[in-house]
Amino acid sequence: MLTKNSHMNPVYGKEEIESVYDYVNSGGWIMEHTKTRELESLICDYTGAKYAHMVTSATTGLLCASMVANIKPGEKFAVSAYTQAATCNGAILMGGVPVIVDVDPFNYCINFDKIPSDCRVIFVSAINGRYPKDVEERIKSLRESGKIVIEDSAQALGSRTVNDVHCGTIGDMGVFSFGAPKIITTGQGGCIITNDENISKQIHAIKNFGRTVKVGEVYNVMGLNFKFTDLQASFGIPQMKKLPFIVQHKKQLFKWYRKHLKGVVDFIPTDLDHVTPTYPEILVSKRDKLVEELRDEGIGCRAVYDSLCNQPFHRKWKADTPVTDELASRGLHLPGQFNLREEDVRKIASIVKNHAA
Repeated sequence: MLTKNSHMNPVYGKEEIESVYDYVNSGGWIMEHTKTRELESLICDYTGAKYAHMVTSATTGLLCASMVANIKPGEKFAVSAYTQAATCNGAILMGGVPVIVDVDPFNYCINFDKIPSDCRVIFVSAINGRYPKDVEERIKSLRESGKIVIEDSAQALGSRTVNDVHCGTIGDMGVFSFGAPKIITTGQGGCIITNDENISKQIHAIKNFGRTVKVGEVYNVMGLNFKFTDLQASFGIPQMKKLPFIVQHKKQLFKWYRKHLKGVVDFIPTDLDHVTPTYPEILVSKRDKLVEELRDEGIGCRAVYDSLCNQPFHRKWKADTPVTDELASRGLHLPGQFNLREEDVRKIASIVKNHAA
């Protein structure tokens, strides 16, 4: 069903409603406890990660990862120009200085060849689940040279590399989002995954006020409260169980857009054998006018991210990002919620065709 928020609306059904209802009626603890552990276990099983930690959001997850990386005041770190501000804001909050790196014109991921050698911490964003084909080699090389790699995988649950390795499991840490418009949702929420036991212990302490013991008020490290709730987890568990179906339909949705807009617009290259796109993305002339035309018909859509160095708060960290600037001038997210059908896509495509004509 198309609505003015079709690019953002979460989709859920009786399974999620009944799960939350049953949990509340059971007298569950509500805050983080056994249901959260169950959800974390499902995420590990699906992604292949050894450890998963639910947090309040991907934003706080990225802050927590920055704390684990121990970014120092005045320390430079690398971040893609094409990403959401939350990717780097946690590191900035710690006093870090972002070095904004333009993207590769072939995949719109961070251009690994342009990452400065003096950046110890690297944030790599898998926007819409996309990574370059050689991402595993690239990240491995960075880590072997002593770098800490944090994957912003907020939009990448269900996306894998060409070698079938799940996004978020390649670097030192990966962070997923479970906000409303993501692949699955818990309303708000995020998850940090890692394969490193020591990092896992640090995450557990930092998200729990700095506690490093199971019982007692002992705070051995700097920590905050990033804890999840079992109430959200009871919603997320049936969402995770639906994930294979959601992944399949998201890919089919993208194929319908390609079918009905073939030769009309350019699509951002997306390998559907491995990528589960959160949104179908196109490149189109007079993009802002098309946004108005779609919204006039009650159809929600959104321009892609502008270059991070063009954001009002981040302008002080100047950078040359011509590839991201070009992408930002033409890129558009079309509706992508997983309950849309081909007739919905056909209607959207007709408006895009009229615009292109």
